Amino acid sequence: MKRSIHLFNGLMAALLLSGCIGYQLGGTHPAGIETVYMAPIINKTTEPAIELQLTHKLRSRIQFDGRVKLSNTEKAAHAVIEVTLTDYTLKAVAFREDQKTTASQYRLRITAISTLKDSQTGEVLSESKTYGETTFLFKSDLTTSKRDALPRATQELAKFILDDLIERW
Repeated sequence: MKRSIHLFNGLMAALLLSGCIGYQLGGTHPAGIETVYMAPIINKTTEPAIELQLTHKLRSRIQFDGRVKLSNTEKAAHAVIEVTLTDYTLKAVAFREDQKTTASQYRLRITAISTLKDSQTGEVLSESKTYGETTFLFKSDLTTSKRDALPRATQELAKFILDDLIERW
C-alpha cells in the first residue's frame, strides 16, 4: 500500500514538473546580444527636454531588467538602442461639473519609434513603435501638473520600448 502511494506521488510530481520544461527566468534576448549602448534620444516633439526624463528611465529600466547590460561606448556594445520621440499629446479627459469648459483631468501620451541595431553591421535586429501614457489631475497650474505626470509616462514608455526591442518570441 505504501509503495503504491509513493509511486503515485512520484508520478504526480513528475507530471506537474513536466509543465515547467522550457521555462526560463528573466526572459529572453536576441542571440549574441549581451550589452547595449543607448544612443542619445532624439526629440521631434514640441515639448522641450522630455528626452532627458526618458533617457534616465530607460537606463534605469535596462539595469533593473537585467537581460542585457549597459555599455558606455558604442564600440564595446553588441547592439545600439536608438529612440526618436515622435509625438507628445495632452488631452483633457474629464471636466469640472460646475464648469463644463474647465478640465479637471488630463491624459499625457508620449509616442516613440525605437530600434535595436547590431553595433558591428548596423543591421536592425528589432523595431518598435509604442507609447507611454498617464492621466493626472489638474493642480494649481498646467505646467506643474504636466511636470509631475511626466515621470509616470516616461517610465511606462521605457518599459514598453525595452520589452518590444529585447523580447524575442
